[in-house]
This record gives sequence, C-alpha cells and structure tokens, in this order.
Amino acid sequence: MHRRETAEHTTTRAQRAVAAYLLVGLALLGAWSPSSLGATLVGAAMVFLTAYMVLRLTLVLASRGYRTPEQEPVPDDELPRYTTLHPMYDEANMIPVVVAAMEAVDYPRDRLECLLVLEERDGATVAAARAFDLPDHFRIVVVPAVRPYGKPKACNYALQHATGDLAVIFDAEDRPEPQQLRKAAATFRAAERRGDRLGCVQARLVFDNEQPLRDGEGRTRRDDDGYDVRPTTWTSRLLGNEYAVHFDLVLTGLARLGLPVPLGGTSNHFPVALLREIAFEREQMPTMPDPDDGSVGAWDPWNVTEDAELGGAIAAAGWRTTVLDSHTDEEACLTARAALNQRSRWVKGYAQTSLVLLRHPWRTARAMGPLSYLAFQLQVGGTFVSLALSPVFWGLFGAYLLTGSDRIASLFPGPVYYAGMALLVVGNLALLTVSLYAAESRGRHGTVRHLLTVLPVWWCLLSLATYVAALELLVPSWRPSWNKTAHGVRHLGMGRRLALASATWFAAPEPTPVRSVAKPAVRFLPPDRTAPVLATGYVAPGVVAPRMPARPARPVPRPVRGGARPVVREVPKAPVRWLSEQSREAVLV
Repeated sequence: MHRRETAEHTTTRAQRAVAAYLLVGLALLGAWSPSSLGATLVGAAMVFLTAYMVLRLTLVLASRGYRTPEQEPVPDDELPRYTTLHPMYDEANMIPVVVAAMEAVDYPRDRLECLLVLEERDGATVAAARAFDLPDHFRIVVVPAVRPYGKPKACNYALQHATGDLAVIFDAEDRPEPQQLRKAAATFRAAERRGDRLGCVQARLVFDNEQPLRDGEGRTRRDDDGYDVRPTTWTSRLLGNEYAVHFDLVLTGLARLGLPVPLGGTSNHFPVALLREIAFEREQMPTMPDPDDGSVGAWDPWNVTEDAELGGAIAAAGWRTTVLDSHTDEEACLTARAALNQRSRWVKGYAQTSLVLLRHPWRTARAMGPLSYLAFQLQVGGTFVSLALSPVFWGLFGAYLLTGSDRIASLFPGPVYYAGMALLVVGNLALLTVSLYAAESRGRHGTVRHLLTVLPVWWCLLSLATYVAALELLVPSWRPSWNKTAHGVRHLGMGRRLALASATWFAAPEPTPVRSVAKPAVRFLPPDRTAPVLATGYVAPGVVAPRMPARPARPVPRPVRGGARPVVREVPKAPVRWLSEQSREAVLV
C-alpha cells in the first residue's frame, strides 16, 4: 500500500544522512584525484540528461498514435451531479468572468454546483462575490485563515462541502469548452461499463493569448482606450508553446503508454469518491480552528504543484489517467518577471514532489511499478535537474571555446565527449523541432519566428527560475510560498506603445492661443472735449468730463542734421478677438 506523505518538510533525516555520505565520498574522491571527481560528475550528468532526453522524445513519438478515450453519451436525467471548484485569491475583478464562463457551460443547472472558494483574509474578493448577483447554482465557501495558504488547502476545505459525484478545478481565468463536463461524464461512464479504473480525466489547457485577436483586415483589435483586446507578448507566445508541448505531446504520450501523468493545475476531473479514498490522513493536515472541520486531504497543502503530486498518487493507488479531447482557454503571463515567478513555483513543486517520492523509493516503485516510477521521477525531478544543469554545460562549452583549457577537456573523456556533443547538437535541435511541431499543430504560425529568435533567452529564463526555486527550498518560510499570478491584466502592445510615442514626438506644435478680449464701450465726444478725456483716462456714461487747463505746448524738436528722421520703434499689436454684441452688453453691465 502506498502511503502519501506531505512536503511540509523538504527532506527527512534519512535523506539528509544519505546526502551527507554521498558528499563525503565525493570529497574523498576529489582529494585523491580532482580530475576523476570532475569526470565522474560530468559522466553521471550525461547519463541523466541522455535518459531524460530519450524519455521526452519517446513520449512525443508515442503521442502520434494516441486515441481519445471512448465515451458513452449520458442522457440528461442520468448525468451525475457535478461540483466545480473555483479557488480565487485577490481576484475580485474576476468574479464576473467566472460566472460568465460557467454560464456558457452546457450542463443541467439542477445537476451543477459551482463553489467559489475564497480566502477569509481576502476581504475584497469575498465582498465582491457577496455583492454580485450569483446564479442559484453558485455558492461561496470562505476558507479560514490558517497556514499554509494556497490553492491546495483551499480545495481541501471546499471539498467537504461538495455534493457532486464528480469534481473539477477551474482557475479564475479559465473558460472551459461548453461540452467539457458532458464529455468527462461520458468518459467516466464508458470506463465504468468496461471495468476500467479511470481515476482522472485531464482536459488540454490552451493559452488563448498566444496570438492576438485580429479583425477581418488582419489588424490587432483594441478597446476604446487603445489596449489590446487579447494581449499577446513574446512571453505569452512561448508559454503557450510550452502548453502545446506538454498537453498535446507529453501527456498524451504518457497516457498512451499507461505511465503516471503529472496533472495540470486545472481542468482535471475526478470522481469525488476517489479523492476521499486516496486522501492524506487527518493528522497530516494543518489544524483548523473548528474541531468539526471535515476538510478532505486530497491535495498536499505544502506542495505548490499539488496537481503533479496527485497524479503520482492516483497511479500509485492503481488508477489510470487519460487526456480528454477538450480544451480550456487560459491567460498566459505577459511579462518576463511574471513568467519567472510562475515558472519558479512550478519547478519548485516538481522538486518537492520528487523529494517526497524519494523518501521510500522501493515501496513507491512497487506501488507504481518500476518503469512508471522511473518515468514519473524523470518527469518531475528530471525537469528541475535538467534546467539546473543546462547553464553549467553551456558555460563549460563557452569557456572551452574561448580558452581551450586542458582541464575542461579532461572532464570529457572519449565516450563522455561524444555523448556531450550529441546532446549539444542533436538534443537541442530535437527540442527546437518538437516546439516548432507543436506550434504548427495548433496553427500558431506567429509563434514560429519567436521560437527561432528568442528560444535560447526563454531557456535561460527557465534556468533562472530553477535557481530561484532552489533558493526558496533552502529557506523554510519560503518553501510553501505561493507566487500568485495576476489575471485580467490590461496591456498595451510594444507596437502600440511605440506608435503612441512616435505620434507624440513628431506631432505639430499646438498654435498659440489667442486671448479673447471684450470690445470696450466708447462714447465719442466733441473735438473740444477730447483732450480732457484723454488726460483723465475714462468717463462713465452720462457724466460730463470737467474742463482741464490746457497744457503748455511742447517745443517742436529740431530736425536732425543731415535730414535723418528720428527712429520710431514699432510695437506689434496684440491679437484681439472681438466678442459678439451680446457678450459686449454683458461686459458693460
């Protein structure tokens, strides 16, 4: 019997002891012969990377013969009751999106239960959900503020309130295909009729913003504020391509070969009875404030990639996972920093899953089967190790090209050298070919040029995310930390931003504004009274100006010799815009 263990502690005492003995042995080998130590480490890494690459290519080739599972249509009155879990945190803006997505699903409302799984510490989202006019089949479940925080503990708490026979998880930004629940129910019905122990049905995930939304003329559609309707960046394109490789090729290859499937974080459908059957024991779960709390420990609350761990637990319990011919649209990260945070969480969870399965390798291998256990470890732990080793070997390769060092050459004796060259040339070309094939299979032709130009940059970002994950594993308080991904983000594409900036830079200067002045009221006086008025400045209407003594006449200036006339400086008159007659009367009043 396989007993599940949580990732609350990254390693056990026995694992630390084995690691200490291994390090001591390597240190002794290095003291005796440093070159032998280097060649041993490089040779072991080459064997591991070769096995990882062979498995990946085998799965890609096996996926070509994958056939979708058999389905048996179920009448509406026989459809099982379905519970959909929607864990959300700091996503008050996504409440209408979740409701709209589930309202588009074709499933009888009297057999559908949608649980909005919210955190007690997230008052904004809770208030937004309670203020929203939710349909009758929606319910709000508020998870107590108990560590560790995150999606798995929230789903465990919500599962006790589930009344459905089948359950599925949808993230806040998910938009499942309308027929997905019916297809999953039909797949479980067919498996039950033929006696197949089907434990999970995984739908494909698609990042719909891998390519922008365009109009009939091929232009990117934007809203009234100039933002892209479906924001697309180089990051979202490469993330979308990763999903295409993972769900269309790797997972289908695993399902066809009958190997354990590391599940995706959403759109995985389970029988609720199975989740209760393989749940963690009560004492392994965090203590809740209510002693009568009946949380179901289906997911590891300390594992930040709880779906991959659950996929291994399903296989160890003797159940099977298949990939459904249905899709769910999601939203990919738009910036490299957001992708770094997301990928570091995924890789950290893979490492946690691998370390937990290494606590009792023989027992777990007997439960899963030796080949299944090895393949699953290469999938989860191998991803972490391969991404960590990639910069090391690229660095050695670059240093040798620059220096021609004999010490570096000594690390690659005959067979190791040829294996390294094969991995460098054939392996990288194979990975690029698989990515291009996945992009073309989904019709993502615009992603091809990004794969040919920035794929090495993407690989570097993935390796950096792996090192961040390793650092978080070393700090106890960072291990269960959940790097949240923001959704519903508005974005201006780079081309749009450059266009707006160029329009600002090269725009014509604005004309100088002309001051509008009211035309003054003038009363014309007789010629003999003009001088006194000019002297006093202003005479109100109806008032007779007093007579002023005449000023002595100024002497007439003598003409300048040579006949030159005095210079008079001309001052331009300020532009005046006269107001209408109605405005002039208002000024007088």
